[in-house]
Amino acid sequence: MPAADTLFDLPTPAQDPVLPICWSYGMGAESTAGVMRTLLEPGFGPPELLDDLSNLIVMTAQTGDEWASTCELVERFVLPILTEHHVRMVEVARAGPAVADGIVVMQDTREPVHLHSDPDMHGFLSLSRENRTNGVMPQLGGTRKCSIKAKGWPLDQWRARELGTTPYLHAVGYNVDEGSRILTDSAVQFGGRRRPFYPIHEIGWTRQQCRQYLYDLFGVWWPKSLCRQCCFVSRDEWPEQLARFNAAPAEAVHHLIDEYMAVALNRHAGLFGRAGTLAARLRRDDAAAVLELLEQELAAIEWALYRVRRCYFAPAQAWRSVEIAHRGNRDTEQQLLHRLALGLDLEPVTEAGHTRLWLAHPTGDHYPHTETFYVAAPAEVRPKQRAGFEPRFAAHAADQLRELDSAAADLLHALTDATFSPLPSIQSSPRLPDLHTTRTEAST
Repeated sequence: MPAADTLFDLPTPAQDPVLPICWSYGMGAESTAGVMRTLLEPGFGPPELLDDLSNLIVMTAQTGDEWASTCELVERFVLPILTEHHVRMVEVARAGPAVADGIVVMQDTREPVHLHSDPDMHGFLSLSRENRTNGVMPQLGGTRKCSIKAKGWPLDQWRARELGTTPYLHAVGYNVDEGSRILTDSAVQFGGRRRPFYPIHEIGWTRQQCRQYLYDLFGVWWPKSLCRQCCFVSRDEWPEQLARFNAAPAEAVHHLIDEYMAVALNRHAGLFGRAGTLAARLRRDDAAAVLELLEQELAAIEWALYRVRRCYFAPAQAWRSVEIAHRGNRDTEQQLLHRLALGLDLEPVTEAGHTRLWLAHPTGDHYPHTETFYVAAPAEVRPKQRAGFEPRFAAHAADQLRELDSAAADLLHALTDATFSPLPSIQSSPRLPDLHTTRTEAST
C-alpha cells in the first residue's frame, strides 16, 4: 500500500545534533600534523566529525610575537588545504589588556589566504607590548600564564560567544611526552560544555614524528611555534631559536630592548630566570647582527630616569611603584643619574650592565622591608603604582630613607629646571665620579 494511504504519518527518525569540533591550531608541528591528518585521512578525526568537515573549526590565536617565518609556512602550506576542503578557520586575538576589552576577530572564513599576525596593522594587543609597558618579561615556573592569556583566553571567549551553551569537542595537539599538560588541560570543561581530546597523544606521536610527517607531506622541516621572546626554550631547542635571531634581527631586536628595560627595573628579570638573560646567550653564541642592532636602537630611542620603589612582604611578594623623573636621550639620563649621585654623596652601583643609584637596598630575610633606587633606561614603561602603595611604603620605610628620598626629589628638581644649562658630558665634568671606578657587583 502506498505510504499516502496509511492511517497515520510515521514520525521522522530523530537525528543526533551536530557537535562542533574545534581544533586549537597553535601553528606548531603537533597541531599542524593533527589538522592535516584530520583533513587528509578519513577516519583520523573523531566519530562526530561529518564527512564534509562542515562541523570542523580550526582556531588560531595570535600573540603578536610569533616568528614571521612560521606564519609564512602556514600561509604557504596549511591555508590552501583548509580552503580546498572548505574548512572554517577562525583567527582571534586580545583587543586590550583588560577582560572588558574583549577580543578582535581577524577572520572567520572557509577560504583563508593570509594570517593576521601584525598587531599594529590589525588592531590587537601583542603580549610583548603589554609586558613592555609594565617593564616585565615572560616568567618561568608555574603555569604558562603568557600562553593562557594570549592564546587560551581569546579562544575561550570566541567559543563562548559563538557556541553559547552548545557542547563541543576540543582537539589540542599535545604530544606523547606532554601527559602532565593534558592532566591540567583536561580538568577545564566549562560545566561539561567542553569535551577535550588529544589526537596526537592518543596515537603516541612525539614532536619529531610530527615533524617527519610534515616533511614527508610538504618537504620542509616544520619549526617550533613560539614567541620570539619565549622563555620556555629548552637547551635542545636553543640552536633553532638562535638561528631565527640570526636570520631576522630586525624582527627580534625589540625583545632585547624589552629585556634590557625589565632588568633595569628588576635585576632578576632576565628572560631565562636564574639561567641568565637572552642578551647573554646571544653574546655567548656570537649573534652579532641582532646585538649590533640592539646597540643602535638603544642609542637612538628616548630614555628616562626612573624612580623605582618596592615594599617586600615576603620572598618574591612585593608591591612596586615606578615613576619617571625625567626624559631625554641616553647620555642625558645617564649623566643626570651621576649628577644626582654626586649631589647626594652616594656611589652608583653597576651590576649586569645597569647603573643604579640606591637610596635603600633590600634587607634580605627580614620582612617587611623596602628598596628604592634610580636607574636610567629606555622610556618604554608607563608609570604605575598599586593603589594603597604610599601608606604601606611609608609605614615600613626608615626615617633615613624618607629624608634621603626627599633630598633626591629636591635635587632632581634643581638639576632639571628649565633654566639649567644642558648637561655636559660626564668626562668633561670635574665633579662627576669616573665611570670606570664605579663599584661593580656580580649578578645574582
